[in-house]
Amino acid sequence: MAEYGKIDVLARVFGDGASRREVTRMAVGALLGAVGLAQIVSRPTIAQEATPAAGAETCPATTEAENIALVQRYWDEVWTAGGDAAVAGVFTDDERHHWGVGGPTVGPDAFAERLVLFLAAFPDFAIHVDDAFADGDMVVTRYTATGTHEGAWLGIEPTGTSVEYTGMNLFRLECGKIAESWGEANHLSLLRQIGGLPEITPPQSTPTN
Repeated sequence: MAEYGKIDVLARVFGDGASRREVTRMAVGALLGAVGLAQIVSRPTIAQEATPAAGAETCPATTEAENIALVQRYWDEVWTAGGDAAVAGVFTDDERHHWGVGGPTVGPDAFAERLVLFLAAFPDFAIHVDDAFADGDMVVTRYTATGTHEGAWLGIEPTGTSVEYTGMNLFRLECGKIAESWGEANHLSLLRQIGGLPEITPPQSTPTN
């Protein structure tokens, strides 16, 4: 009976011309509208619950200057005696490294194994970065490498020779770490300096008639 009383009140509000059926239809429509509004209001709460918890790991955004600084750290900390301990700090877990000599390695451990062999042959090895450029998550460096051949390398016994050669590397970065690198170095010059290849004399020019 109370509900009919409310409908009678609505009838008086909407005018004496409104029938009980019309008022009932308007009341139901208002109720459904209120339910829909309540659902809309509650959606942000549901969305908020679906948001990852605070502190969840995210990929940090880096600037081109920061990317160059990371690559400089790679050259300074990795390519020196004991540098294998620094590899994990600058590489992603699945970093793919395309070496100037030999096939690629995948992951910091595989890279470190080959690095240790090279540094055993050139224990005072050092890289001087001559130029570095960045474009988004890509960095390219041009460098000069120096060292002393004090251990066997590629089957060549130590000669005690001080060597110097040049090279370039292209790096692709992800989440503030090196994800992939391509190296192109003048190993032909290096091999010649340690006696791995004979000196090649340029051909004499042929006189023309």
